[in-house]
Amino acid sequence: MNTVKLINIPRNPTDKQIYMQSFCESWIFNGGAYVASSNVTKNKFKKNLLKTIALSRIGKIFKGKPDEAYLVCSRGQHLLKSSLPFCFKGEIIPMLWDCWEYTWKDLERDLRLFNVKVCFMTASDAVKHFSSIFKDIKFYHIPEGVDVKDYNPGKELLDRSIDIYEIGRKFPAYHQMLIDGNLEKKYKFIYLNKKADGRTFIFETFDAFLAAVRDSKISVCFPASVTDPINASVETLTMRYWESMLSRCIIIGHCPKELSDLLGYNPVIEADLSSPVKQIEDILANIISWQPFVDRNYQAALDHASWDYRIKHIFNILDQLGYIYNCNKCKTQ
Repeated sequence: MNTVKLINIPRNPTDKQIYMQSFCESWIFNGGAYVASSNVTKNKFKKNLLKTIALSRIGKIFKGKPDEAYLVCSRGQHLLKSSLPFCFKGEIIPMLWDCWEYTWKDLERDLRLFNVKVCFMTASDAVKHFSSIFKDIKFYHIPEGVDVKDYNPGKELLDRSIDIYEIGRKFPAYHQMLIDGNLEKKYKFIYLNKKADGRTFIFETFDAFLAAVRDSKISVCFPASVTDPINASVETLTMRYWESMLSRCIIIGHCPKELSDLLGYNPVIEADLSSPVKQIEDILANIISWQPFVDRNYQAALDHASWDYRIKHIFNILDQLGYIYNCNKCKTQ
């Protein structure tokens, strides 16, 4: 039996966003075995040297121990880098975010390189794609999650100071219609992620960002398949939806099918692309009537957003596949 240890990614007070970190925290909280991440990749020369070795014939000599496995959190395009130097120590089990189409070529190479047997992905479309290519790899869809304790429901909608907040990546055509409709002259409308210098973030920390979200009446959320269809036609649930629901914002945009399937209903007000400004103005004019809607979404997020549910599902899968992942069991082996 292989023992599975998570490569831990700790939370940092300067982090602008938290996603892999909260996954790691939930894994550890629920009793999963783990090891500290390596500092070797912080040195550019060492990182490039290890990448070169891993990609060469020499790398095949360093297969690591046959009874050790490492769960590696990574974006799809960065699996090779994220797996260093642990790919020389044992089996690699990827837990992957951001598996957009432009990452697929590199990811396919890395899955072959590491002779991956089990792989977890947050995008169901990516699971379908790679399952059709690799018949000998078991792929599992693990929907995006969060640590619900990071969030609080905030004030009632009527008492919030920010009217509209476009979080993160924008749908250019929709955003331009909001600008052309002079929305920012009539309401408090936040849509910039960075200040004029292009380097300084509007909200310098994750906590500052969360404070703004829970003080917003409306958050605009579109999946990458809408905002950047050329590079990311994969439609998938992202943490922006959970952040908005757990902060009791009214979400306007488009609901990924993964989210509506998970909840059993659509928690998003689908954007009116013909009259977006009027739609927003009508909602703000009747903001009190939307309070039951965000309250329902908040409860649904509490019931479905936590990484804890997903970690237990992953544990069940590893159990069925014969892996050992529990801290206490690993210590006794």
